[in-house]
Amino acid sequence: MPGAAAAEHVEVIRRLLAGLAVVLATAAPAQTAAPLAPALGLHVHACTQGKARVAGECGTFGVYENRAAASGRIIALRVAVLKAKRPTGKAIFFIAGGPGESSVQFAPDIADGNFEKGLTTLRDSYDIVFVDERGMGDSNPSRCDAVPRGDPAAYFGQIFPAKLYAACRQRYSAVGDPNFYNTANAVDDLDDIRAALGYSRIVLSGGSYGTYTSLIYVRRHPEHVESALLNSASPPHFGALPGEPAGAQVALDDLIARCRRDGFCSSHFPQFAAHFYAVLGRFKGGFWDVRLPNVRTKTTQVVPLAKQVFVDELRHVLYDPDAAANLPFVVERAYRGDTEPLARMMNITMVGLADDLDMGAFLSYTCAEEIPFLSEGAIAAAAAHSYAGDLRIRAQQQACANWKVAAMPASFNDPVRSAIPMLVISGSDDPATPPRYATEALAYLPNARQLIVKGAGHVPESPCIDALTVEFVRAGSARDLDLAKCAAVPFKLPPFKDSTAGWPQL
Repeated sequence: MPGAAAAEHVEVIRRLLAGLAVVLATAAPAQTAAPLAPALGLHVHACTQGKARVAGECGTFGVYENRAAASGRIIALRVAVLKAKRPTGKAIFFIAGGPGESSVQFAPDIADGNFEKGLTTLRDSYDIVFVDERGMGDSNPSRCDAVPRGDPAAYFGQIFPAKLYAACRQRYSAVGDPNFYNTANAVDDLDDIRAALGYSRIVLSGGSYGTYTSLIYVRRHPEHVESALLNSASPPHFGALPGEPAGAQVALDDLIARCRRDGFCSSHFPQFAAHFYAVLGRFKGGFWDVRLPNVRTKTTQVVPLAKQVFVDELRHVLYDPDAAANLPFVVERAYRGDTEPLARMMNITMVGLADDLDMGAFLSYTCAEEIPFLSEGAIAAAAAHSYAGDLRIRAQQQACANWKVAAMPASFNDPVRSAIPMLVISGSDDPATPPRYATEALAYLPNARQLIVKGAGHVPESPCIDALTVEFVRAGSARDLDLAKCAAVPFKLPPFKDSTAGWPQL
């Protein structure tokens, strides 16, 4: 997840990481809706989105938190609609990632054509609909403060700080029951909103976890789906492991190989691979003391960095080539004893992701739908061949044991079988949702086709992909798409960096 202008063209996670130079400056925070007393049904009003002031509707949709009981607490789901220039009664539902990310926060950028330009083009005849799923964005969120500003020791030591999450779980119980925050309920919410807005069938456009949501929607409400765009797919049954050790290793290996081929990187950091593994070996007892500048006190503090945090945040950096271009420099400085760039990179990444994701929702969804279905054999096989090992997986399992939500039925993890037209776009170097998982899912999706963008990370974008998206939606089929033309377009990789110039001061 370049300069500020280029960062406007990528999703928030990538925007937070891109070059580590625009982390919080360009990541537009979610626009907090005015508090409304929750009431069942759709409550929207005319509004505009973006600098272009695109006409639309904004508001909420009230649903029962406990859908099965159809009684009790009502929660308000945040909704935004960009109206088509030429209304046709058709709509594209944009579904963000995570789980835990707001979809509504993307409405201004898509309105202005700064992100997902294919959707901006399709607004000539399609409404674009954004819904913050239950627990995400402003839809009864948990607001877990797992990365407290000014206290890096609280989050440098654990991926899921136990005390912080325990406090959040207790506090959230007054306004929400995490057992009702899962993808099954979320897609049923989306279908109710579809009906309330008057659309008979919709196009689903999901990225990362949004592809998982889209496929669950396809399974539960197939009669209401026109087609689906799946960007960086994570299909049920074929989903990546938490922290995806194998994908992270592939992304790191490709970065090492690219550094060897690059004149600048190979001359400045000739021992990148060896020095990386040497740095990895410095986590004695699972921790390494690093030096982190504190801009508030104008001092530098020594903070114990846990190996589990290091390997997982490194994976987040590898999500995008722009962020990864900083790694050889950071590793070299750490190898030579200067840990400040490493500590700053870790801090920037953790703060940025905490701002983007509701981590309470992340646990509610994944602890019910992902963690219960992990295979110990698959974990062992992936961990044995990855720098990341199983550290993230074990940390998330422990966090789920503390979060305490009921697991979904085993059938929830069955493959999705559907003949609905789908276009699947994957990055070859994606450490979060490697393309092999989507490839395996294609056996159950006869009208789906996959484009793998060589050298791209998580959520690849290009003008060619934007044009392909438009062509797919208009045709309602991927059968005749020329995927080779986009596969053949070289993915533009950023130059390697040799300083912290432009990094934000946190």
